[in-house]
Amino acid sequence: MLTKKMKFMYNLTTQEQYIVNYILANPSVVFNSSANELAKLTYSSSSTIVRLCKKLGLKGYPDFQLKFALEYKNDHIDEGKENVISSENKSIIKGIDMVPTIYERALIETRKMFNEKSMINIIDWLKTAERIDVYGVDMNYYVAQQACAKWNEVGVMAVAYNSANQHYLTNLKNTSSTVSFVISHTGKNKAMIDITKRLRNNNMKVIGITGSRDSTIAKICDEFIITYSSEEQLQLSKIYNMMSSLYIFDVLYMSSLTFHQEEK
Repeated sequence: MLTKKMKFMYNLTTQEQYIVNYILANPSVVFNSSANELAKLTYSSSSTIVRLCKKLGLKGYPDFQLKFALEYKNDHIDEGKENVISSENKSIIKGIDMVPTIYERALIETRKMFNEKSMINIIDWLKTAERIDVYGVDMNYYVAQQACAKWNEVGVMAVAYNSANQHYLTNLKNTSSTVSFVISHTGKNKAMIDITKRLRNNNMKVIGITGSRDSTIAKICDEFIITYSSEEQLQLSKIYNMMSSLYIFDVLYMSSLTFHQEEK
């Protein structure tokens, strides 16, 4: 039986498991939604829906709808069962299941946007860097602090800033040994743009962490890395942005860690 197979499949990704749980909890959604509509409801993508259907041994989503409808008709779920979960508890469970799905999507989509040539250039700069500066405001300052804490652990001097340190920039001597990151998801933050220009005037290597290759930050930096944000769920954009940025810095940190271990 299809529903039984869905309940006991073990080779599903976190995102696919969330879709299965959602369908089993809301079976009527299959009859009333296209693959794209179901994807929006489950914070996934239509390609993920189709991939799940194929894992279930079906040709695609229309085939899944037909098989599921026939089984639902013959084996109608007893809506009067005694252990009905309250709507409040369902909401809590949905949140618990949804967060790993959001995290997974942020990481996967960010990885897809990596420009490998740019990443290699940035990692090469980090190998010879004596100091790393990371600039960001609000939520991005927290990301900057997390990134710097990790680099400090492997003996690389790293400092997070939420504004331009005028004294530091004025008295900086050896700018070639410093690599700077500037985080702005919109790429339009005036403070971050001004900091980037000041760093570039000091002949420092500057990498932008931004949500668009057409943003001002991307255009004035030496290199940039694109962060992910979902246009479909704007209310979740801050979570996507933060997870995407943390993932980027973790990738760079792991590269630094590998390099320093090889040196030893």
